[in-house]
Amino acid sequence: MTKTLDYIDSTGMVKALTAAITRLFQRREYIDRINVFPVPDGDTGTNMAFSFKVIYEAVRNTDGLPIKQLMARIASASLDGSRGNSGAIMAQYFHGFSEALDDSPSMSAAALATASRAGARAAWTAMSEPVAGTLPTVLEDFSIALEEKSRQGVEDVREMFEYGLSCARESLARTPDLLPVLKQAGVVDAGGQAFVDLLEGMWGFIENGETDSAVVDFEEVISLGNTAMEMDPDAHRFCTECVIEGVALDRAGIMKQLEKLDCSSLVVAGGRKRVRVHIHVNNPGEAYLACEQFGELHQQKADDMKRQHGLMNQAGQVAIVTDSGADIPFEEQERLAIHMVSARLNFGATEYIDYVSLMPAELYRMLEESAVQPKTSQPPVGDFVRQYDLLTGHGYEVLSVGLSEALSGTTQAARSAAERFAGRVRVFDSLSGSCGEGLLVVIAAEAAQQGMTLDEIELLLTEFQPLCRVIALAADLSYLVRGGRLPAWVRKVTDFLHISPLVTAKNGRFGLAGFARGIGARPAALGKAALRRMDRDQSYRILVAHGANPEGARELRRYILERHTRVHSCHISEAGPALGVHLGPGGLVVGFLPQPAQLN
Repeated sequence: MTKTLDYIDSTGMVKALTAAITRLFQRREYIDRINVFPVPDGDTGTNMAFSFKVIYEAVRNTDGLPIKQLMARIASASLDGSRGNSGAIMAQYFHGFSEALDDSPSMSAAALATASRAGARAAWTAMSEPVAGTLPTVLEDFSIALEEKSRQGVEDVREMFEYGLSCARESLARTPDLLPVLKQAGVVDAGGQAFVDLLEGMWGFIENGETDSAVVDFEEVISLGNTAMEMDPDAHRFCTECVIEGVALDRAGIMKQLEKLDCSSLVVAGGRKRVRVHIHVNNPGEAYLACEQFGELHQQKADDMKRQHGLMNQAGQVAIVTDSGADIPFEEQERLAIHMVSARLNFGATEYIDYVSLMPAELYRMLEESAVQPKTSQPPVGDFVRQYDLLTGHGYEVLSVGLSEALSGTTQAARSAAERFAGRVRVFDSLSGSCGEGLLVVIAAEAAQQGMTLDEIELLLTEFQPLCRVIALAADLSYLVRGGRLPAWVRKVTDFLHISPLVTAKNGRFGLAGFARGIGARPAALGKAALRRMDRDQSYRILVAHGANPEGARELRRYILERHTRVHSCHISEAGPALGVHLGPGGLVVGFLPQPAQLN
């Protein structure tokens, strides 16, 4: 006869949760493959796995806590680590679950039923537009089943849980009948599937009393699959998330404010002090500004779902990642499937994300109008981890080409992230920035599309990095001085002599490349400096960037093209925030690189 289980204490819950997360990681590939709603971006399994990875790390070493404290810790970790729509919904489920518990040291069957029902109700409230046949439906049916057994007087947690699991399986099987897009694709709801897999893992522990936490390690995570569904061209592009911290936060008010935006898949989860927002928009900056009205923002991120979906058709076996220190025309990023991790920028207490919540045109306007000197900061390691995980999960090796380590900690952050991927991700220091870094990224991406291996691409960059040059002229040296990139005495000398310093990245460090006659960013002066450094018999790739100075950029390009007859390509790009805060409005940059014979 099977022994009854009268209660669950914190030790048992942690072990059951470990078994559940192990099961979720094992099923991650399948869950990603069936992800078709709300958008077919093939990442529900990944998002849920990483959401629960954070929970696992938060509770793995806890021992002897009262069950309410443990569940409150789980709810807090879930709010911190949740990713995607389903992760945010689960965060709200745990929040409602933990609040419904009393201060007893353990949880009885009746308490489990009551808390689960409260969690399921809370999960529905997290969604702006609740949809039947998704994760909250399965959560609700599971909790109703537990309540049914509780009303029948069942006190055995084992019996109650087994019945709840059976009902959750049935609920999951019915999701295609409630949501036509699932029936059309021949799948069940991916979020609901993830929850049932968590329950299956917990049931395995309840039945056998065994766990295997090793599977939770990053290195053990298996590859992602993908879905054959096409992404709706009218769907919102950016999956945007952030955490709002404050006092007496109004979750309903936050949701109401965000509902005014052109958006979809809005989930607002959390409590009075911390709230996580998940929303699909075309302009993440609008969402951040709306959230900022309620409290301080943390953990901002915006994933490009169109780019993620395009991974399914990306040529080659190597994916190229860079950071927003590389100035590359947007159309070239699209053509070559270049994946960019954005740096951060702070104007006073407000944080912005390069090219996500702050575009170059807005930056240069703010620089001219604000007395505050903005500060740049490297992307969090977690941003690189997310990008690498997505790419390696789709079967790609990754080469990450970064801003010079002597200029920024960005590439070190990339290296720290790469260490978690057991050789599947390599990091290459461009020893440059802006157009120089951008040119190296472009040839790496073209090589990848032509089918070159990771080793071959790395050798190509090693060969051409010393040949890549970048030179810049500022229209106003005060920005370079305020940003600490140019000593104040140099400005005084150049103003007196009526000359302008040519700045460059030399051996990875900021330095002077000489001086040009006259004051300001004169296109002819910069073009002349570039041409002096080019071999007339060599074909070059050229990239020009500008700080809100498109006419100057076009004039610079004309100057070079009229005087050098062997130009492979000459693109123009806006200089992004990473460089723009130092170069200032009106500045010009030119990068040039001999055309590699290895590329078609």
